[in-house]
Amino acid sequence: MLLLGKNRTNTDTVAKGKYLPSFMEFFQIGITFSLTVFAWIFFRAENIGHAFIYISDIFSPSLFSFQRGILGSQGLMIIVLIGIFIIIEWFGREWEYAIAHLGHKWKRHYRLAIYYVIIITIFYFTGKQQEFIYFKF
Repeated sequence: MLLLGKNRTNTDTVAKGKYLPSFMEFFQIGITFSLTVFAWIFFRAENIGHAFIYISDIFSPSLFSFQRGILGSQGLMIIVLIGIFIIIEWFGREWEYAIAHLGHKWKRHYRLAIYYVIIITIFYFTGKQQEFIYFKF
């Protein structure tokens, strides 16, 4: 017998009311993220053969080799920004939008400064135009 709606048991906010998740919650977040990113390989690859080539390259021994200059001039800045975005998302996880309550008690000019920094950062790191992924299907 097919039961609908029984898989909706874990829809509450992760670590609600706590600053950090438990070890189990952290593990579950990591597994979900890893499986999602892994599945994206098949959507971004030109064909299934290329997807398997990407996967074999990911799990090759060269994954653990260190290359100088691999990050480039913007690489460290991108890593820092990703860290900042993860922190903002974590502390805003209980609202529909992570920045909905970010600085809502700050003075107006501080909030505007943060918003302008976000906008300028978006324009600074904008890459070349890309075809929308689902146009391939």
